[in-house]
Amino acid sequence: MSEKVKEYAGEGIVVRYDVRRCIHFAACVRTLPNVFDPNKRPWIDPQQGNADEIAEAVMRCPTGALHFERTDQGATEPLPAENVITVSADGPLYLRGDIEISGPDGTTLLKDTRVALCRCGASQNKPFCDGSHNSAGFQDTGMLPASQLKPGEAGAVGGVLRVTPAANGPFLIKGNLELRSGDEQAGAHGVGGALCRCGASSSKPFCDGSHKQAGFTAE
Repeated sequence: MSEKVKEYAGEGIVVRYDVRRCIHFAACVRTLPNVFDPNKRPWIDPQQGNADEIAEAVMRCPTGALHFERTDQGATEPLPAENVITVSADGPLYLRGDIEISGPDGTTLLKDTRVALCRCGASQNKPFCDGSHNSAGFQDTGMLPASQLKPGEAGAVGGVLRVTPAANGPFLIKGNLELRSGDEQAGAHGVGGALCRCGASSSKPFCDGSHKQAGFTAE
């Protein structure tokens, strides 16, 4: 859970950038290229936009690498009313909602609204994605098989979503959620389940126990 956070101040807003959680999804660049320009140094210049525009661009970052603090009494980032996990094709699990990542003893290690979790097994920043799926050649369509989520109350997708990375095993999910395919055309609702993080499961995104045969190791 180590961080390497840099801060960039502008009029009415401070942008925080966690280098280790960035996978260059580039939503910020596409949204506001005059503020977020990877060809410049520093690559984030909040002086080139207004606080509302910058806040909107930051909230498009799916990994949580970018966050902001308003210094002008402007609106803070709202807590999403729904917990959604999107299974990206050939890439990570994108979580958006009231997310808490916990240790095996129940200790809360991180609270966030946007997180990208590794599901290829190759990240050097587990449990977060660091883009290693590209060099590892990880392949998965992001489509959903028959749901293995524990059924929940119809329409209930809010509240805290707790994620516990099991030692040498899957992500244990507990809380109301909607699980979506990579094309966001299909979904399943539930209150928990076990999602693969070793990359070897034959029923992705769900765990099928393959981490044992694969020799997957992670705290």
